[in-house]
Amino acid sequence: MSAYDAAVTGILREHRIEGCEEALGAYIARQRWGGAQGRTISMTAIVDAAVISASAPVLIHTLTAVTFTDGQTTRYALPLGIRRVGDPISERMPDFMIPWPDAPRPMVLYDAVGDSTYIEWLLDAVREQRVLRTTSGSVRFSSPNPEALDTGSLSSVRHLRVEQSNTSVEVGDAIFLKHLRRVETGASQELEMSDALEAAGFKHLAPMLGRAVVEPAAPLVLVQRFLHNSTEGWALALTSLRDLYANAESIGHADPAERRAMVDEQDAAFLAESMRLGRVIAEMHLALASGAPGTAMSPARLTEESLNNWANTMTGELDRLLARDESALDPLRDVRNAVVARFDQIRGLSPGGLLIRIHGDLHLGQLLRIDTGWVILDFEGEPDRTAAERRQLSSPLRDVAAMLRSFDYAAAAAIIERTAPDSAEAEILRGYGEAWADANRDAFWSSYLEAIGSQPILPAPGPSLVLRRAFEVQKAVYEIGYELGHRPAWVPIPLRFLLRGASS
Repeated sequence: MSAYDAAVTGILREHRIEGCEEALGAYIARQRWGGAQGRTISMTAIVDAAVISASAPVLIHTLTAVTFTDGQTTRYALPLGIRRVGDPISERMPDFMIPWPDAPRPMVLYDAVGDSTYIEWLLDAVREQRVLRTTSGSVRFSSPNPEALDTGSLSSVRHLRVEQSNTSVEVGDAIFLKHLRRVETGASQELEMSDALEAAGFKHLAPMLGRAVVEPAAPLVLVQRFLHNSTEGWALALTSLRDLYANAESIGHADPAERRAMVDEQDAAFLAESMRLGRVIAEMHLALASGAPGTAMSPARLTEESLNNWANTMTGELDRLLARDESALDPLRDVRNAVVARFDQIRGLSPGGLLIRIHGDLHLGQLLRIDTGWVILDFEGEPDRTAAERRQLSSPLRDVAAMLRSFDYAAAAAIIERTAPDSAEAEILRGYGEAWADANRDAFWSSYLEAIGSQPILPAPGPSLVLRRAFEVQKAVYEIGYELGHRPAWVPIPLRFLLRGASS
């Protein structure tokens, strides 16, 4: 047994939670942030720990490593809380409770991120710029302006009920705290991107008030200023679509021109937002293209080799998806060659433009609309890709493609919340939804290109459009795999996009 294994065991034994690992693994497997849906756990082990509070309640920092039967291991930040049976936290925060049938004594074991006492400790640690010594290393807390961390009343701690790869908490009306869950070795996409954009003068970010980092470089907690009067882009889009669908229900069938006219007439407000978004994303890409030479943010030239590698990767991802034993994939198997043809179109394109660091998981849910414009959130990248893949240089058109897919997703999701997807009503609404998505896609794309202007970060117009479309198809392939593991009922959304594109 290594020294730190013995130290971890000592902490668990002292607080009588030795043997809780199986319960922790089961808890992680149920969480959206765990990314474990559809996978089988072979082993769970606490690999790092530190006592934060020894009593009333007990709070223990842990890094818990989960090994899956596919051989991959992921480390999760899972701070543990221990309280007496009957403590009201069980009723206040039931989603954070960790059932442990084999516990050696009656106790309430829970994920401490759900405990305002733990959140208060985190903010104090950031404000005081502490270092937490753990059994195998340390967690360093820092703040560029500790005085800005005036939290006000912690009675207003609110955990956001959204699906993402972290746990987000609003504290009072001043602070937004993001507790990351997957702790990865090596440089952090999140920190590199936010720091580089801030250094470049990009304004569409939530101001960073502090952070906690598992040394040497893995972010654990990010503390940002609370953005007042903010609305998530996804929520704004769904509001727009609800209005459109309500009007569409009174009209019924209409030809494509009539549907587009209705979108233009009653939805001008969101079309304007899509245009603003196009400019903001272009400004982000231009800022990222200014990365200093010789650094991890330095851009490179797009080459023919890059195009061929992307085509190979896209086809490989599609074939790995189709190899899964899922009957829902049968329609995609029938059009596999047509989809691959979309990828093969990028081979032999005239190379041009730049490879830069990109957001990597851009969609309407990663954007907030505030009084002064749009703010971009969460630079972690796609949760089902490796850390190395998320930090790779790529074409800015990959982010553009992801945004365009998000408009399609919003249109489909608004139908799902309104009626059965296979109903006659859904079929009518789908035409209006496609008109809405097409109008907003066009608004975003034209505004993006206008903002990029003559800056040489994209290929020529023709190759840019071919490459953008290939990235859209690749994104839809990724979405199908993601939905199979997380939301099987949503698989038809990206599948319909691929089938429609294969037949056109």
